Amino acid sequence: MRESSVHSDQELQRIYAWPQTQCFRLNLLVTPEGIAGQDGTSLSLTSAEDRRLLRTIRAEADVVIVGAESVRAEGWFLPPHGRLIVLSASGKLPWETCPDSSRVFVAPSASAIVHNVTSSETKILCEGGLISAELISERIGFDEVALSTEGLEIPSELDFLHLDGEFTQVSGLVDTSHHMTFRFWRRAVGSRS
Repeated sequence: MRESSVHSDQELQRIYAWPQTQCFRLNLLVTPEGIAGQDGTSLSLTSAEDRRLLRTIRAEADVVIVGAESVRAEGWFLPPHGRLIVLSASGKLPWETCPDSSRVFVAPSASAIVHNVTSSETKILCEGGLISAELISERIGFDEVALSTEGLEIPSELDFLHLDGEFTQVSGLVDTSHHMTFRFWRRAVGSRS
């Protein structure tokens, strides 16, 4: 594995380039503390390099999917272009702080996400926590997985992704100053259920 910091932004864009076909990509940070730090957000768990990778991955997304708990805890982070889908059964969200509600769709289920994504929206990024990730994995399936972890261990909470059998790791980067590992997998073509 190579240090992520030695890669330019352009090199990271090549590593995380989206395919030409529709792609459901998961981007997730998981540490031994979980997906939220003591402040209740992921910010206290991340590093500058992790945030740089997030910006790279998000930059071209047509749709970003998050869970309602993420919005409630961290606020609204609309993608640079495209729209945000919030997975929420209740729809209770802090709308008063939303910078542009016309770019937000609230989906009560993973099935609603499938029905709401248009054929022109091919770059679909899920950032929404473990519960959202598992629901979407079961209902839709991911084509790609970008995973940030503390250290080299892949947490057992991610067993539902079947990373050891259905995916091939295409990149592995590290941020040794923060003991972070950034791995990127692609599913074998045609194997998404």
